[in-house]
Amino acid sequence: MQIEELEKCIDLEIVKTEKRRLEIFIGILVIGLVLLLTNMIFFPTTISDTFLDERSIKLGVYTSAGFIVILLISRWMVGKIADCEKPLPIWYKYYSVISDSIVPFIWLYFIIKWEGNGIFLDSPLIFIFVPIIIVSALYLNFWISFMNGALISMMYVIIIYWTFETYDTASMLPSIVYYTKAIMFLIAGTCAGLVASELSKRLTVSIKTQEERDQIESLFSKQVSKEVVQALTEAGGASFKIKASVLFLDIRDFTQRVQLLSPEDVNEFQNRFFGPIMDCIHNNGGMINQIMGDGLMASFASEDGDTPENAFKAGRDILSKISAMNKSDWNEEIKVGIGIHNGEIIAGNIGNSTRQQFSISGIPVITAARLEQLTKDYNCSWLVSSNFYNDVKHMSSNGTSLGNVKLKGIDQEMEIIKLA
Repeated sequence: MQIEELEKCIDLEIVKTEKRRLEIFIGILVIGLVLLLTNMIFFPTTISDTFLDERSIKLGVYTSAGFIVILLISRWMVGKIADCEKPLPIWYKYYSVISDSIVPFIWLYFIIKWEGNGIFLDSPLIFIFVPIIIVSALYLNFWISFMNGALISMMYVIIIYWTFETYDTASMLPSIVYYTKAIMFLIAGTCAGLVASELSKRLTVSIKTQEERDQIESLFSKQVSKEVVQALTEAGGASFKIKASVLFLDIRDFTQRVQLLSPEDVNEFQNRFFGPIMDCIHNNGGMINQIMGDGLMASFASEDGDTPENAFKAGRDILSKISAMNKSDWNEEIKVGIGIHNGEIIAGNIGNSTRQQFSISGIPVITAARLEQLTKDYNCSWLVSSNFYNDVKHMSSNGTSLGNVKLKGIDQEMEIIKLA
């Protein structure tokens, strides 16, 4: 994924989180307004004892109601932006943070001024700044959260200084307690900024990881089994080890058969031949790793550990299918050679962003290829390693040992088994 596309994805996520942020604030204000009106109706004495000036109560109601209307308008605007799949303008982010911080302080300033008492610095209203700072992290921007905490801290310091210089504060806690609270707001903003930064990084990694997973599945889902796709995805596209059975198949005397045919006829022959053979492999949980002009390589990998059985059934079905096609489809009998070996292979994608191909390698691959070549020397159709045969001999009783053989490229001799 390009950087521009990644940034666009993050911006769209921020729009979604902004809708949630506004909904949280609207919910808090609605609850606060309901509680205030409830107290005014059912507990008027408590309200009158708390607020000596009637304007303070009205200001609380009007400010809360007005702020709810403003937030509802903002929610509507953000919804429109989300529908258009556009990012939030940077000015909106700072406007939102500043307005969310200033409005409560305006109310606090007039309350203290009209009541002539700084005790409201200890009012529950102060706690509203905590969720304001916390949810600013949803912008996924360190500086916005930091500025939010710094702005609240600065305004709180101004209110503290003005209160202690203007009014009698003998009944209040020492000023250092309130200044400490202001410092805590700054620390909270910094922490929220760090959380926002970390969330942004993790979201970026998450989007990249999902993009890589989607790309891997798109590239290889038609080439490989779901087990290998899962392993390749978990490896992040890097090579990985997996237990598998490898099958090589070669058409005997292919060159002589097609040398007089036109390219179109050669292609038709290959499609008619390999189509049913590939079905035999796929039907038994295998995947085609490579198709050459006169042969193919396939592998069988599964979390269930049944790859030898699947490979054996595929080889048996292939020979059965070829026998059937020789009776009905071809003027001349087609002979093939099949070699199978199992073990731990290295699998992974090779190439770059322009072109990638899934590939397997390892001793089982080399061994299976050598076994297929040996079918010519032993004039047979199907050879497997004793290691493979030991895993499937309960499915076949006609295996014939040909003894230990030194395979080209393999240091140790290996017992080979003739199945057909």
